[in-house]
Amino acid sequence: MMLQRSIPSQFDNGEIPNNKPVPECSEYQKLSMKQVVFIPLTVKPKPVSFAGSDCSKTVDLIVGGEAAKPGEFPHQALLGYPDADAPEGYRFKCGGSLISERFVLTAAHCFVDGYPTIVRLAEHNLRNEWDDQEDFDVQSFKKHPYYSHRSAYHDIALIELKTEVRFSKLIRPACLWTSSTIDVPSVIATGFGLNETVGEMADVLQKVQLDFLDHAVCEKAFTRERKFSRGVLDSQLCIGSTRGGKDTCQGDSGGPVQVIIDPKGCTYHILGVTSTSLGGCGLGNSAAIYTKVFSYIDWIEDVVWGVKPDDGAIRFLDDD
Repeated sequence: MMLQRSIPSQFDNGEIPNNKPVPECSEYQKLSMKQVVFIPLTVKPKPVSFAGSDCSKTVDLIVGGEAAKPGEFPHQALLGYPDADAPEGYRFKCGGSLISERFVLTAAHCFVDGYPTIVRLAEHNLRNEWDDQEDFDVQSFKKHPYYSHRSAYHDIALIELKTEVRFSKLIRPACLWTSSTIDVPSVIATGFGLNETVGEMADVLQKVQLDFLDHAVCEKAFTRERKFSRGVLDSQLCIGSTRGGKDTCQGDSGGPVQVIIDPKGCTYHILGVTSTSLGGCGLGNSAAIYTKVFSYIDWIEDVVWGVKPDDGAIRFLDDD
């Protein structure tokens, strides 16, 4: 079932007031634009310029999943964990999203069994050593203060990099979804198929279109799961597919689900962070849980940009 829905919020206008990601997002979007100049064929020509999107690498999504194009998801990140047996000394186990010059958004459960030492950006083909990928050392980790590995709630975290990222056509931050209303019919999940359990990794970054599912679908699917003692909360998104052959197995734990708001642009907005599923890839009627970014905007702003709400209180929309 495909669902368009409005999610209740404590703010009447659907936006968190005085939030930083909106102005920052405008700056990030400029990175994907190019200036085009026309000179009219007149006696005294006056050049005319306008900004256009530079999204030549973006292609239409094919339902069922397919390989992404180089640079199509410039915010996509891979988390590398120490592994003496791995050729490079680390192994990729989770994904994430670049959201600023120094911070990557991911899932808190990616830190349960260890911490990554590097973050890789601009990776497209894991078997191609001549890609334009860049590795960044990790400075610090910030799990959500309410997260517990015993539950599936508040599964969100931030990684601070030791050095600032230099943005390019292949490396660029995504914007955060800052509205309580989700008025898009579907989202895009991306990744190499990294998860904390089992499954084959893809060599090339994959993308797949998924649908919003009725909340009751996930309630029914996850109600007996030990980590869902309070059921599926409003701070979680129920996303999947009623058709076989596509689901979150093409994504990464901690990786993004995203949309492009402006069809002429190429800056993605992150709606959710891949949290957990019941397993079983491409079997149809699949459902997975994603941490809803909007519910944690205050916390993200405080950590990344040092911005607190006017009253100084950091709000989490599912607090008891």
